[in-house]
Amino acid sequence: MDATRAGKRGLRVAVTGASGDFGRLLLPLLEKDPAVQSVLVLDVARPEGTKVEYHRVDLTRHDAESELTDALAEHPVDAFYHLAFPFGRVRNGSLAHELEVMGTLNVLAAVGRAKIARLVVPSLTAVYGARGQHPALLREEAPLLGCPSSRFVSDKVQVEGQVRSFRERHPDTRVLVLRFAPILGPSMNNPATRMLKKPVVPTLLGFDPLWQALHEEDAARALHRALTCEASGEFNIVGQGVLPLSALIRQAGGRPLPLPGPLFRAAVRALDTVGARGLPVGLFDYIHYSWVADGERAESALGFIPIHHARDAAAALRRI
Repeated sequence: MDATRAGKRGLRVAVTGASGDFGRLLLPLLEKDPAVQSVLVLDVARPEGTKVEYHRVDLTRHDAESELTDALAEHPVDAFYHLAFPFGRVRNGSLAHELEVMGTLNVLAAVGRAKIARLVVPSLTAVYGARGQHPALLREEAPLLGCPSSRFVSDKVQVEGQVRSFRERHPDTRVLVLRFAPILGPSMNNPATRMLKKPVVPTLLGFDPLWQALHEEDAARALHRALTCEASGEFNIVGQGVLPLSALIRQAGGRPLPLPGPLFRAAVRALDTVGARGLPVGLFDYIHYSWVADGERAESALGFIPIHHARDAAAALRRI
């Protein structure tokens, strides 16, 4: 067990992406956790924190792997959180791909060389894709069909493949992949929050798919729980309950505007043109079909039980 290896000195934790959405959720909990001795931040910017040990690393650079390896040799850690995944507006898709896919390869190589006992990587329930033939509940063993029209989702599917290969090569490392439902809350900036913040949200006429939503406080708790739990593998991290997309939009304070398919696409493109981006056209499938993940394994094996209902997560956006 990682905590046993750490002994009386406390856990030493490394984090990439500390300045991103996931990092901002996790770091305050690590700061408050008396079992955590230090937090090695491997990022392009140094965050605040009394436990922070900072080493500047740009995961998109050619020498990122050697930089990570040197930092981990100088500051050995018990657990590694790889959280460097962009969710805000991305103007350069190639750079985002480099950060996610090539950056993950660099991280995995360094983690394997350092023989770190625990690796935690976030993903999304969106990796299952949204399909009309989906079962009512998507379990962790369901195929990752993704969304071929969205590089945002396709990169996540590719990263999961990299992590799966790493696990097979490094059985001594406990690997946890947390597949998050759309995370909503005052500090989040992702495709779902950008869509739900709009006063009027275009939807697809004749379709009202079921959505899950996870309050950012629950997302933070799940990340923190992954530090010491005995489980490994993939986990669906979802909030309580499900809502039709139209109800989720209303809970967030907006109004759904059902449109026929061609008009829907035209409306979304028009919003994008004037800089009022909502859900990208590439994520059209998630407006069309339901995609509901089963959170039972996270509850039984990870010990994660959400506090907030999907409607509470959506309502939290009204305060923004």
